[in-house]
Amino acid sequence: MLSEEQELLRDNDALLQASRRLDWRFLLPKPELGRVACVGVDDPALVDALRLFGSEVTVLEGGRQWEELAPQDVVVLRNPAGAELAAAVPLLRPGGWMYVEVDGVGGRRLPEGRRTARGHSAALRRLGLVEVQGHLHWPDFRSCAVIVPLGDALAVRFALARRRQNGSARLVARLAPLLAACNLLAVVAPSASVLARRPARAGKEGTA
Repeated sequence: MLSEEQELLRDNDALLQASRRLDWRFLLPKPELGRVACVGVDDPALVDALRLFGSEVTVLEGGRQWEELAPQDVVVLRNPAGAELAAAVPLLRPGGWMYVEVDGVGGRRLPEGRRTARGHSAALRRLGLVEVQGHLHWPDFRSCAVIVPLGDALAVRFALARRRQNGSARLVARLAPLLAACNLLAVVAPSASVLARRPARAGKEGTA
């Protein structure tokens, strides 16, 4: 049986791990998540972390029609289909942020309906979102040690050079400048995210 001190240490460790799963929140202008909707998220650790750090979290099943919600500060998705992505945009309040996680598939063909990080970035722009930005999470979302912009080849190479690397990391680090120049890093990244903001109402864009 654990002592009170051991229980506290265990709880603190769990809180730290949950916090690290949400390190991407520091990419937002304000890291406080507020009201969050999870759409089709298949990662229990991510949902649990959001429940710890969000003021209110609603979990929505992908591919279903949802009941009307209060406008959300943040909407989180993982590997969404195009229709799911489009349906999630109206959930955001004006000025709210959408965060999309994308698991890479390496050289394999994407399953039907799946997009790369680059594909999701283009889709979000077509849906009217702004400040669209992609990031590499290394080595993966769960054990992420570094988050760097996908479009910054030097930052990617520098970040990976400082880490213990396997073969794929060395390859990405070596090819990063070429991949960025060809806009392909967002295609081959093993774990990438796309962040985008819903514009504020007309006349209030500067206040978001």
